[in-house]
Amino acid sequence: MLANTRRHILRGCWSFVLLTWSICLLQAQNTLTTKSVDVSSDAMQLAESTVFSFRESGEGQDTSKAILHVRVLEKGLRNEAVQGATVLLKRDDDKMLGRVTMPDGRCVFQSTPASYTVRVQMTGLKTLEKKGIRLEGGSIYDLEIQMAKN
Repeated sequence: MLANTRRHILRGCWSFVLLTWSICLLQAQNTLTTKSVDVSSDAMQLAESTVFSFRESGEGQDTSKAILHVRVLEKGLRNEAVQGATVLLKRDDDKMLGRVTMPDGRCVFQSTPASYTVRVQMTGLKTLEKKGIRLEGGSIYDLEIQMAKN
């Protein structure tokens, strides 16, 4: 009788171990699946160069000009400044201004009020072109761009 009781206890323990092990495997499988989806969505976000922010930050004294402060960063964990990127500010088809970013990733434009296309290029990074950046006279703007690796 004691042997039968031990056998039933061992079977119960073994069933409990198998059930616990199965639950752990299912949870691990769900965790792995979820993480793999998150990683791919993060990779998609890192794959493209984007305008991170564009906002009016103040008013200038000269109402005939608009001031645009541009900051170029490399997409990633640290968002490091990109030195030497070419930033072009194009108005219609007739006028183009160009600057090269400094070590802090910044450059400044003073331009006439209009709607512009901004193009940023750097070897090893994906080119960004953004149309419809509207600059009004007497205003100061900040434009932050995050560039993705090729």
